[in-house]
Amino acid sequence: MNRLDEWRNDAFVHAALAWADAALAREGRRRNGGPSWSRVRPWGTVLAIPLTDGDTVWFKATPEGSAEPILHQTLDAEIPEYVAPVLAADLSRGWLLMDDAGESLGNDAEAEGTPPCADPRFQRAMTTYAGLQEQLRHRIDELVQEGLPDARPHALPGVFDQLLASLGRQARDTGDEDASALLVRVAAARPQVVDLAASCAARAGSIDHNDLHPWNVLVRDGQTVFLDWGDAMAAHPYASLLVPVRIAMTESRQTAEAVLEAYARGRDETMDPKELAAVIRLSVIGRAWTWQRSLALCSEPTENDGAPLKWFARLLDPDPFAPGRD
Repeated sequence: MNRLDEWRNDAFVHAALAWADAALAREGRRRNGGPSWSRVRPWGTVLAIPLTDGDTVWFKATPEGSAEPILHQTLDAEIPEYVAPVLAADLSRGWLLMDDAGESLGNDAEAEGTPPCADPRFQRAMTTYAGLQEQLRHRIDELVQEGLPDARPHALPGVFDQLLASLGRQARDTGDEDASALLVRVAAARPQVVDLAASCAARAGSIDHNDLHPWNVLVRDGQTVFLDWGDAMAAHPYASLLVPVRIAMTESRQTAEAVLEAYARGRDETMDPKELAAVIRLSVIGRAWTWQRSLALCSEPTENDGAPLKWFARLLDPDPFAPGRD
């Protein structure tokens, strides 16, 4: 039984709650009934657990091989004020129990009628995030050894080859001629991938949240908290800009430029446009790889099955910052 099948079993919820109860007892806290909310996805299961004091804690189970539990423990040790507090972790089972961090900035901005990426709080969060990448850089090699996916420039040609081979097998096995033809075009871009990776490999890698958007950011009492690190990987620092700038572009080009400027302030530098363009062009490989890993447990079709190829094919897109929320 893989973990996705396990998560769908009633016995799993009982085991998860028993484990959470023991962790809460050590904190002098108690659960108030069963989960108030739950979600089962191939890339993780989440339970919202109400407490007798009126608070909520969050249980998360991650896929086998996921580095999220060890990464979150590292973040909690290095930058505790910027992540949801970890109450307990079971690395062998991939389980986390975390305190509630509140409402996401994205939901809050939308409720106020403000475009989320244009919200000054999100732009300040981008400045903060850039500084955190520098603080965490010294832990990146250790985290890669612990299983954090390595999408730094020197590793991307190998990731490209793996994706090309696996997506090609899938297209042949399913008789998808359109996918096969598209992959032929993507394969022709490999020399450019190698050149682009070499052009931006000098800068030290750091943490890439890899899904950095206003709905994964919380600002409470002036403190920024970054949520949901399940897609994180080691990468060139600028790779983190792919998702937020594409979303900001759906609001306006001016907002996208403001997000870029806010990030640059956090690094206290003027970003080289050529380096930025190379990194963002390559970062779609990391997104494709994330989707492929996320769907690995699925034994039945899902609405996201086309996501790895869609992202991989964006290597051919002349503007990887094209507006989009996918």
